[in-house]
Amino acid sequence: MELDPFACYKMEIMHNESRENFESTHKWLYLGANSRDIEFAKVGITLGDLTTRSSSSESPGYYLFCAFKCRSNISKSQLEEVEKSALSYLEGVFTYLDGSTKRASHHDSGRISECFYDVNFLDFFGELHYYLYENHCNYFMRVGFENEAGFDEGDFLDCEFNTHRMSRNEINKYIRMILQ
Repeated sequence: MELDPFACYKMEIMHNESRENFESTHKWLYLGANSRDIEFAKVGITLGDLTTRSSSSESPGYYLFCAFKCRSNISKSQLEEVEKSALSYLEGVFTYLDGSTKRASHHDSGRISECFYDVNFLDFFGELHYYLYENHCNYFMRVGFENEAGFDEGDFLDCEFNTHRMSRNEINKYIRMILQ
């Protein structure tokens, strides 16, 4: 990304912010899945490398499905608040018929976790993206999606998918599910 040599200071600031956001590999809100339990979902955040969140020693089937890229200037407390509000929203959406939540609690402490069971994973993915897009869009990178013919189909929050587990066609299918 090169800056026009005749750009004003405002354009230079915008250019530098865009470059920082584009080049950043830190600050993510991610969605985990489990190949052994297709009705499992986990929402989490990291300020570091995503690979530190891509496996679980106690659950070998766990993997990162996708991660939403945050703007480089988001603070830790802002990201924690986004995660907390998203989890609270999802807890209200994904409930049993009796109204109880599908969000799991930690076995020993009883403290609520970031994990959900008995959910339709793709519905969960769609709801998470929709909530983030509608309520916290200013903290994430938005990108447009063009089809193979070059026509704009909409936009979505910049999302890195697990390319070890998915083909480009699968990724495009999931992107089309969340286009706004």
